[in-house]
Amino acid sequence: MNRFLTREHAGLVELASRWLDALAGVVSAVVVSLWWSEIMSPPPRDWLMLIAINLLATLLSFQQNDLYRSWRGRPYTDQFSRLGLAWTLASLGTFLVWQLLGLRTDVPPGMLAFWLSLNLVLIASQRAVLHLGVRYFRRRGGNHKQVLIYGAGSLGRSVLAQTIRSPESGYAVRGFIDDNPKLHGQLIEGKPILGGLAALGTLLNEQEPEEIWIALPLSGLQGLSPLLDMADRHRVSVRLFPDIYGLTLLNHSVSELLGFPTLDLNIDQMTGVNRWIKNAEDKVLGLLLFLLALPLLALIAIAIRLSFEGPVIFKQRRHGWDNRHFTIYKFRTMRTHRERDGQLTQARRDDDRFTWIGRWLRRTSLDELPQLVNVLQGRMSLVGPRPHAIEHNEFYQQHIAGYMRRHRVKPGITGWAQINDLRGETLTIEEMSRRVKHDMYYIEHWSLWFDLRIILTTILKIFFSRKAW
Repeated sequence: MNRFLTREHAGLVELASRWLDALAGVVSAVVVSLWWSEIMSPPPRDWLMLIAINLLATLLSFQQNDLYRSWRGRPYTDQFSRLGLAWTLASLGTFLVWQLLGLRTDVPPGMLAFWLSLNLVLIASQRAVLHLGVRYFRRRGGNHKQVLIYGAGSLGRSVLAQTIRSPESGYAVRGFIDDNPKLHGQLIEGKPILGGLAALGTLLNEQEPEEIWIALPLSGLQGLSPLLDMADRHRVSVRLFPDIYGLTLLNHSVSELLGFPTLDLNIDQMTGVNRWIKNAEDKVLGLLLFLLALPLLALIAIAIRLSFEGPVIFKQRRHGWDNRHFTIYKFRTMRTHRERDGQLTQARRDDDRFTWIGRWLRRTSLDELPQLVNVLQGRMSLVGPRPHAIEHNEFYQQHIAGYMRRHRVKPGITGWAQINDLRGETLTIEEMSRRVKHDMYYIEHWSLWFDLRIILTTILKIFFSRKAW
């Protein structure tokens, strides 16, 4: 079985990543020193100290931002958004320590800025090359971790389907474990249901998986101790995919009330200081992005006007914060048409209603730019659950428990679901349910840092998203 760069080499990969990041810092410093050779000959002692400080700050910042963890099965665009933020913190830390220590390098500020920027380019480049190489290797069957899924119900089937759709994640499902004897021997997407928990020892010896994924509803999580004990004996990792959203939880943190521990099932985080921070983020970043985008907004508006008749801006009533209605703005991407009363047809990938420029705007998500006006009006946020059409909300709230809890925060131009490729046409209730689960996760884990990561990842997704069309 191919286990190259999986279990035995995980520590080696992490160590290599640290060395490569440090090497990028040294190489960028050498390049800058040679460029300014007249100033830097010989390199002053304080300049060498500054390089050492930056290397330490970079490694510490990258460690705190989880850049040295395994990215198998996780979106790589998230890695590069974290990279940009971590580099910013490391650069600020370098300047701060430089000032505190009173270092004198006799180096122009432009040289320092160029050095730090080159450092980022080199680090991002080597990580991008590594990512593309590993992605290519995994798509051709290499570097896969073998997995058994415990639970052949709807959750287990969804996990398998996502794994099949993402061969670059590096996971290969060998089969299912399920305690329902009527299912044994059946195939799901070509993967067999091998047996129940009683046969686990034999299955682990035969299949030699590296991980077991538990995909059960909360009601089925009792009695897992034998599985964990058996996995320990065989050195098999265990991951839990709990269907916690079956309880429609918003925030399930533990707190204390009247001296008793309590489990908070539905507590709103967007209050007090958090709400003020969120509003300040939207106003400051929203205005900055709007001013930067003004020339592009004008060019797109002119192109739409010259391409076909009809209004440049598409307006639609949608549900917003606290279920209040508002008018959302988008660049028009379709020819004008009429819908039957009470019906709304979702845009499809091959929809013949798209104009040629509209199809390009949809592919790059630039049709959403006018929503910066919605943000400045206070009706939307830069980051949050995407607002759906009223007709769609009325349908999905009847089929997905807790669906309307998405509206406890302002809707966003982008969101956690969108950067995880949950965007575009939703063909099934399950697809929309997965989108709602990501919205719930965002609401529960909101932070300014989380928003910045999503914004940076969104920019990367414009060029690399598989769901853009």
